[in-house]
Amino acid sequence: MDIDRWRSRLPVRRSSDGEIIGWTISKDPYADVVDAVNPVGQVVATEIDIADAAEVLAARGLASLTAPCWARAPIPITRDTDFTRPQPEWRWRRVAMTQLDDNAVWIRAAYPHHAERFTEVPLRLPADDILLLDPPTTDE
Repeated sequence: MDIDRWRSRLPVRRSSDGEIIGWTISKDPYADVVDAVNPVGQVVATEIDIADAAEVLAARGLASLTAPCWARAPIPITRDTDFTRPQPEWRWRRVAMTQLDDNAVWIRAAYPHHAERFTEVPLRLPADDILLLDPPTTDE
C-alpha cells in the first residue's frame, strides 16, 4: 500500500443510501484524473476522469468484492495468521472476502483445507497490498 497515495482518497457514496462504494485516489490531491478503488482498496479503474469515478464505482465497486483474490497464506490458515508478515514457506492461495466494515475485511480460504473450513481472519483496510485480484506470475 502506498500510504501517501492512499491519503489522497475521497469517498464515493451510493446516492440511494450513502453507503461507501469506493474511493478515488491519486498522487496529486488536486488531479482531475484518478484511480477508482473498491472499499478494500483494490483498483477497479485506472486513470479516469474524476467526474466518471462515481459512475464506475456505482457499477463495479461493490460487485468487485465478490471476486476471489490471491494472498500469501499458510496451510492451514488459523485465526491468528498475520497476513501482513508472510513467511517464506507460505504460498499464493485463493481467498474470498466474507464480511466488510469501515475498518476491516474478513477473508477465508476459497478452497479450504479441512482444518480451516470455518476460519475467517480480519484484515485492516486498505488491504490491496495483501489481496491481489490477479494470480501472481511468480511465487516470490
